[in-house]
Amino acid sequence: MILVSGGTGMVGAHLLFACAQKKLPIRALFRRKESLQKIETLFKILAPDHPEYFSKIEWVQNEINDLLGLEAAFVGVKQVYHCAAKISFAQFHQNKLLKTNIDGTANMVNLSLKYKVEKFAYVSSIAALGAEQTIPLVNENDFWNSDLNHTTYAYSKYGAELEVWRASQEGLPVVIINPGIILGSHFWERSSGTLISKIAQGLRFYPTGNAAVVALEDVVNILVLLMESDHQNERYILVSENISYKDLLSKIATVLGKKAPSIPLSKFLLYSLYIMDKTLYALGLKKSFLSQALIGSLCSEQKYDGSKIEKTLPYTYQKTDVTLKQISKDYKLYY
Repeated sequence: MILVSGGTGMVGAHLLFACAQKKLPIRALFRRKESLQKIETLFKILAPDHPEYFSKIEWVQNEINDLLGLEAAFVGVKQVYHCAAKISFAQFHQNKLLKTNIDGTANMVNLSLKYKVEKFAYVSSIAALGAEQTIPLVNENDFWNSDLNHTTYAYSKYGAELEVWRASQEGLPVVIINPGIILGSHFWERSSGTLISKIAQGLRFYPTGNAAVVALEDVVNILVLLMESDHQNERYILVSENISYKDLLSKIATVLGKKAPSIPLSKFLLYSLYIMDKTLYALGLKKSFLSQALIGSLCSEQKYDGSKIEKTLPYTYQKTDVTLKQISKDYKLYY
C-alpha cells in the first residue's frame, strides 16, 4: 500500500493519478470534502474513460497534525509520499507554517518508523536549502546558512527536512526532492496556477530576480522513479531552467496572448511597500505580509543546479517552453 499526504494539492493529486495509471494500491490523505470533489473532477479531465482511477483510491480524511487519526492511515503502508505542506510567504501565516510543515512532518516520519515503512519520499523546496547568497549556482552540497535572514516558509521546510534526516538516522530509508517553482495546470487558484491566472488578468509588475522552475510532470515522474529505485538518503534539486522573472512572466504572457508585465518591482519599491505594510500592521489596520527575507528572495539572482537527478536516473527534464504551451492550452480550455 502507498500512502500519499496532501492528496488534494497540485503535486499530490497528479502523483495519485500517476500511481492510479500504474494500478498501484493507493491511500490518500485529504482535509476538506470540497477539495476532494475538485480532484474527482480533475481525474475526469485527465482520463474521462477511466473513472476507476479515482474510485480505487482509498481516501482518508485527516490532518497530518492529528496524530491519533493519522495513525490509522499507516496500517499496511509500505511506501509514503509526503506532499502535504502549507505554502505561504505571508508573515501572518508563521504559526501555521511551522505547525504544519515541521510538526506534521515529524508525525509522518515517526509513524513511518513505527510501521516500518520501506521508503519515504519528501517533497521539500529549494527554499529549504538556504545557501549563502554569494554562491552563484547552488547544488546539493551547499547547506543552510543560519546567519542569513530567511522567510518563515524556508525555516519551516528546513525544519521539516531535519525531521526527515533524523528519521533516516533512525533507520527510515528516505529521499528528498527540492523543486523550484513547479509549473503545472488545473490548480488555477493555488500554487503557480495563481501566477498564470494573474497574468491572464493583466499583471503589470515583475520581480527583478531569477526564478528556478521545473515542470509538474517532471516532479511527479521523478518522485515515482526515485521511489522505485534503490537510491536512498539523498536529496535532489529539481530545476530544469534558471530564468529571470521578467522573462518567465513574458513567456507566460505570450502563450496566453496577453500583455507582458512591464513594471519592475525594484528593491526600493519593495522596501517602500514593506514600510507601508509594517506601519499599517502596527496601527492594527492589516495583517503583516511582506518581510525583508521575501524581498531578498524576489530580487536574488542566485541560480540552482538541477543536474544531479539527470545523472542519477535515466531522465531528461521537459523544456520550459513546452510546459508553458501545455499550461496555456489547459488554461484556455478551462476558461
